[in-house]
Amino acid sequence: MITLRAFACVCTLVAAAAATACATPLTTVRAPTSLVLHDIQGAPQPLDAALQAHRFTVVTFFSSHCPCQRVHDARIRDLIAKEAPLGVGFLVVASEESATVSAAADESRERGYPIVLDDAGKLARAVDAEYATYSVVLDQDATVRYRGGFDSDRSHLTDDRTPYLAEALDDLLAGRPVRHAETKALGCTLELR
Repeated sequence: MITLRAFACVCTLVAAAAATACATPLTTVRAPTSLVLHDIQGAPQPLDAALQAHRFTVVTFFSSHCPCQRVHDARIRDLIAKEAPLGVGFLVVASEESATVSAAADESRERGYPIVLDDAGKLARAVDAEYATYSVVLDQDATVRYRGGFDSDRSHLTDDRTPYLAEALDDLLAGRPVRHAETKALGCTLELR
């Protein structure tokens, strides 16, 4: 039996696949460095401090109810394990209106990666995040260097996927132009406040 939420996710996937361009040109997108996120203890985590601690920082938007998110959990953990030793920072961000400190703490323990909260979805709106697993790579100046899907898979994983985010990080760390600076994110619609 398909639930209403699952049906909404499928409809979102179809709409996302039909989209041909992002709303704002990549060259003009910057995250607000004054923004403050919160960790799973409720402690403030200034975005600027997180960005300054790394050459590049990945921000992946999280949704607890999205099947696309769930199937990507292992890939998120693997990418963090691979790239963090190279100096890449990671923020898995819960921006949905249902996100709470206690819920994020539970999800973080279950999924095996840290989650931070984006109060009122301010960061999500600033970088045009509309879907779960939507990822951006920010440099230290908060400029978006990549945005889009974690990879080319949706809710069913394949061995022949295109690892968009991993490729973008490889290119940036090597000082090369990013081969796919913008791609499609194919998760469920984020339910922002």
